[in-house]
Amino acid sequence: MTRALAAAVLVLASLARAATPDFVRRRDMYLRVFVTGSVVAHGKFRLKSTIEGRVETVAASTGTWHAPTEALAELSNTELAALLDARGPQDKGVLLDRWGQVYRPTPIRCPDECYVLKSYVRPKGWVRPQAVLFEAARRLVLVVRVRAEDAAALRAPGLTLTFWDDAHPQRKRHAPVTALIPDAPGRSSASFEVEFSPDFYLPPGTAISGVIVARVDHDALTVPDEALIRVGSRAYLPMLVRTGLSADGATEILAGAEDGRPILILDDAKFKSGGAAPPQSGAAMIDSSSAEDSAPGETPATPPAAAAPAPATPTPVTPTAPTRPPAPTHDFGDDPYAR
Repeated sequence: MTRALAAAVLVLASLARAATPDFVRRRDMYLRVFVTGSVVAHGKFRLKSTIEGRVETVAASTGTWHAPTEALAELSNTELAALLDARGPQDKGVLLDRWGQVYRPTPIRCPDECYVLKSYVRPKGWVRPQAVLFEAARRLVLVVRVRAEDAAALRAPGLTLTFWDDAHPQRKRHAPVTALIPDAPGRSSASFEVEFSPDFYLPPGTAISGVIVARVDHDALTVPDEALIRVGSRAYLPMLVRTGLSADGATEILAGAEDGRPILILDDAKFKSGGAAPPQSGAAMIDSSSAEDSAPGETPATPPAAAAPAPATPTPVTPTAPTRPPAPTHDFGDDPYAR
């Protein structure tokens, strides 16, 4: 009996180390979808020189937005450039007022609002006709990629993307989630676009990460994922129950489960209660929780203790005589220096 109790204690101790009691709780549940993306320039075009002349001023630099009324640079033809070089101490503005109507500077402008991607000019540099001066884009767009398993969760309207530059994750930005665009016909993965503006943008090529709260369930009844045992499409929750009589391969449930509730029978013996060997045929095990249900004054029968085995007769040991150590030797071999 003592050995059985010791084995049960050891098994229960090992199960306790591998399991943590917890409770079913109510809390708000947030379904978060994590996405990645990058900034792309759309509607690229180049601004070229229409004359042969010299660059007098440059007002635009790479990575800036400009309206169609703003001049990115001004060119002067060869005649005006020669007059400006030969004016001496005369003020440039006075010279332009006098000759500006004849030799008008040529401004370089974007046809629409644009973002300057590259600038190929510098002040006082000479250019030829059709020389590329600027490369620009009409739009900057953040392309957000959505995985196939997450696309279905982002169909709801009114969702908000919270994103950040991977190089500066502390700077959070927010934008609405627009309509999903499938990557290819028949594929579940998709993407959507966030339109940038001069007041709200990131440079082209910027890699971003983000999160979208696709669904919120308030005051939901929850358990940790580790508490569930999943078999196919079903999930089972191990719960505390109060047991009674155990006999004929079944155990009485006194509290914690109702009639007709689906259960899961575990084949692995390490998950079973106690881990002890099953009782002999006709024997009954009463859980400690059912002792209070016995009749008043009635004491559960105690099985007779097994007879202790007779102690074995010790075998006499014959002492052995001490062994004398070997006599010391004076033979050290041949003399290596003997002739």
